[in-house]
Amino acid sequence: MFSDKVRKLLAVLLVFIFPYISIGISVRIAFTEKFIEWEYSKKNFPKDRWGMTKEERLELAKLGLRAVLSDKDMEKFKRKKLSNGKRAFTEREIKHMEDVKNLLKLYFPSVYLITLVWFLGVVLLKDSRVLIYSGIFNTIFLIFLSVLTFVDYKRAFEIFHIVVFDHYSWKFKYSDTLIRVYPMKFWYDATVFVGALGFILGIITLSSGILWKSFLRKKRERN
Repeated sequence: MFSDKVRKLLAVLLVFIFPYISIGISVRIAFTEKFIEWEYSKKNFPKDRWGMTKEERLELAKLGLRAVLSDKDMEKFKRKKLSNGKRAFTEREIKHMEDVKNLLKLYFPSVYLITLVWFLGVVLLKDSRVLIYSGIFNTIFLIFLSVLTFVDYKRAFEIFHIVVFDHYSWKFKYSDTLIRVYPMKFWYDATVFVGALGFILGIITLSSGILWKSFLRKKRERN
């Protein structure tokens, strides 16, 4: 169906896009209420220094998640008030969350599309090495990315936001609601979760390729 040159180019492309898939799927799983509930259930999750209850923070955290995934919930997010009757989020916080929503509108569909392309490519090539090398490259890439990220997480966090968002819209006071419901520990744990899950997805892919290769070898030996 394909010439050898085209097959090699396609195989290399599939290998190189796999980390985007493993990270993207992991990020999507992290963007769920279950993850927020799990994070808030931890004993060492920081308390709010201004006395907001855990229940109210959890409610606001879930609303923030829904807001970046839904136009309808974004409107609720804008109108939300705290238990003391004050407005929950400032205009800058709302602007940042709208920026996040606009980013995710492009990011998650791109992950789904590229995942589909990757699977179709694997099916068309019928080559176990694509799975094996995808898993290996994913592992190397995530290790490299982890070193860059966790040597100075705060700095890496800042660089990411400077590159992706407006230079000032994401900078908040410690007393702002977004910082209170999503403290730095939340993002650190989320980053670890995404990296670990992405690594696991790579190992599963690598193992699947090895099993597929072994199956084909045994099949040839029987014939």
